[in-house]
Amino acid sequence: MDLSRIEALKEKVFAQSNTHCFIERERYLAAFSPEEDKPFDYYPKMLAGMLDYVSTPVEPEDHFAGRVVEGPPEGNAPNRIFYAKGHLTPDYPRLLQYGYRGILEKIKENAAKIGTKEAENYAKNAEICINAIRRFALRYAEAAKQAGKERIAEALSRVPFEPAYDLFSALQSVWFMHMIASCYVGYRDYGFGYMDEYLYPYYLIEKEKSTPDEIREMLAGFFIKPNEICGRGTHNYKQKPVLCQASKQYVLLDGGRANELTELMLEAAEINSMAQPEITVILAQNAPDAFKKKVFSAMAAMTDKLQIYNYDLLRGFLQSKGLPREIVDHPAFTACCTGDIYLHSCREEFYLPTVQTFCKVLFEGKFSSKEALLAAYSTAITQEAEAYIVESRDPGSDWARMAYVLDSLLLSSCNERCQYAPYGLKYRGKNIFLPGLATLGDSLCALDTLVFQGEMDYSEFIEILKKDFEGNELFSSRLAALPKFGNDLAADRYTAEMADLLVTAVENAAHRPEEILLPSFYSLQRDNEWASEIPATPDGRRAGTPISENQSPVYGADQQGITALLNSLAKMPFGRTAAGGLNLTFSAAIKPEILRALAETYFQKGGLHMGITVLDHATLREAMAHPEKYRSLTVRLYGFSEYFIALPEWQQQAVLNRTVY
Repeated sequence: MDLSRIEALKEKVFAQSNTHCFIERERYLAAFSPEEDKPFDYYPKMLAGMLDYVSTPVEPEDHFAGRVVEGPPEGNAPNRIFYAKGHLTPDYPRLLQYGYRGILEKIKENAAKIGTKEAENYAKNAEICINAIRRFALRYAEAAKQAGKERIAEALSRVPFEPAYDLFSALQSVWFMHMIASCYVGYRDYGFGYMDEYLYPYYLIEKEKSTPDEIREMLAGFFIKPNEICGRGTHNYKQKPVLCQASKQYVLLDGGRANELTELMLEAAEINSMAQPEITVILAQNAPDAFKKKVFSAMAAMTDKLQIYNYDLLRGFLQSKGLPREIVDHPAFTACCTGDIYLHSCREEFYLPTVQTFCKVLFEGKFSSKEALLAAYSTAITQEAEAYIVESRDPGSDWARMAYVLDSLLLSSCNERCQYAPYGLKYRGKNIFLPGLATLGDSLCALDTLVFQGEMDYSEFIEILKKDFEGNELFSSRLAALPKFGNDLAADRYTAEMADLLVTAVENAAHRPEEILLPSFYSLQRDNEWASEIPATPDGRRAGTPISENQSPVYGADQQGITALLNSLAKMPFGRTAAGGLNLTFSAAIKPEILRALAETYFQKGGLHMGITVLDHATLREAMAHPEKYRSLTVRLYGFSEYFIALPEWQQQAVLNRTVY
């Protein structure tokens, strides 16, 4: 297999400037002035004009057409007069099956049945967008023909307007829409969904005319494309001036349905081995042995670029929500370890200030028992969750961007109801993230041990916290020496108790039937970002220092080895959560069979997720000193892979602070 084209495409990604914008998009939008009274077709016509305006570059190395012209910004970029919300998994299976011709016909039928002016306008807007997409594809087909790319030309003369007819045309159709949504409309985190499942029928056609090596290279060429659109900065630092900067794009595999295409996709992902897309394996316990071997071989090779979830646990969670079988069987994520109602929702999320709320309850009350404290805390958490749910219903809220038509066109329930997202959605999955779990559990342990069991007065303890241990440094050390979560000790029960309380408090929040509450122990970077607003906590943590990350123990608290860590984590109620993340860091390469033994045992005990990073501190410090030598060095960050040299210094230090096994 000749991988020279693949390597050339990778080099092009690294040669891109992280300061450049999508210049043609910016020039087109710069001509518009915001209008207060917009006609119903204002945004569809804006999209159509843009797609008619931009060029259609095709490079000699391209496996698939669809790249965006970049250049230095000529004004403020990116322009936000027009953009979507993103953070969803488009219904690519339906697009491939029916094409936009068939989808538009169905939208018109639905609009006629509904019979409202709003539905009629939805159909008109859909037609404007779809016709523009078709014209754009035909222009690209002509450019591909001129470049001698006959297969691309043939595909884009048909898709995405017509149904896909083989694997190549299916991949080209998916990429074409993914590029338009991410780059020209503009936003982050459009997921690819279960590609091995919905592409399988097209693979069976493809294998009659292409060899396995040709298919492997085709898939690897596809996997490089997501890297071309998002730059090499991070979502919170060194941001590329495009709306899809640092986009995290998940490819989901298996979900209990592994096939020969699944294995080819894992092999292609190893060839790609770049930060995007993140390969997310939803691993069933009864998956074939050969497939499991392939998964852990790929994980050992790709490290931070592949993660696994416990399919059986997630499926049980979705079933408990009363969701239909087709959703229950497809646990899904749209980047950043965020739960998704597969093909039926766009991300709505809230990072609940769990530790701040705990401190507020702790400082404003006076409690004589652990039970009284937890009852007050539970009430406060439920109130926080309810406030978010109510706010998210406001048509003026961040999530209610009705005008951005393309996102809705990618969601079939919106097309059925002829309503824009989120109001056209049959289900509104509401991710409620619960950071700082280990900080809370260790704090409860300290309070119960030293206060509620009678050793010291409650008010005295709180005053010490309010003063950030000033004059009580020895007491701070004593707190730090108490048993901590992550060592498979009896003290883990406090973290489990906190975890149960948080999930139950979220479940008790008032919500509508279509609002599916998705609690998860996940922090993203809030463990550091929130530090300055959180006072000293009962576990001995000083004011202004980080809280615990995701599902993990407080940095450095887990001292009894990886088996003890996983045993502690398995005591948490992950079966009642939708997502979350556990990052394990190893100092040297791990054999696939060891990874498999760890993961399978952990999942059998009730573990939910596992992602790994392999690093050594000397290499990371060298990269901090000489970043130009380490442009491709990646590490696992929360629920995805990032280029280490693109991280802010505090985040690089956070990676260095992790326990390394």
